Amino acid sequence: MSLRIPADSLLRLPPLASYSGKSGQASVSVSRDRDVITVYASCDSLQLLVEYYERTSSVWKERYEEMAGLYEEERKQRSNPVKIFFYGFGAGILAGVLITIFIQKRKKDGK
Repeated sequence: MSLRIPADSLLRLPPLASYSGKSGQASVSVSRDRDVITVYASCDSLQLLVEYYERTSSVWKERYEEMAGLYEEERKQRSNPVKIFFYGFGAGILAGVLITIFIQKRKKDGK
């Protein structure tokens, strides 16, 4: 006897629903409570498999959180091109006004 359940089927279960199966001395029970999927196994090999997937998922979660943190840092550090454009545009206008004033002043002093 085997119990095969696609992961997306588990997520579509109603709250507090469960699957269970038994083959010889090995038994397994899979249940869902909101967003938490719980697996109980009574066979050593199944228990090792459950522990392996638990470790793997915790590593994935940890790496995801690290990448999310790096993404947020990168997003904060990245400059806004529109903001840079307006700073440059404003600096150009200011420089143009100052140069025009300087040239006009030199013309008045020179005459």
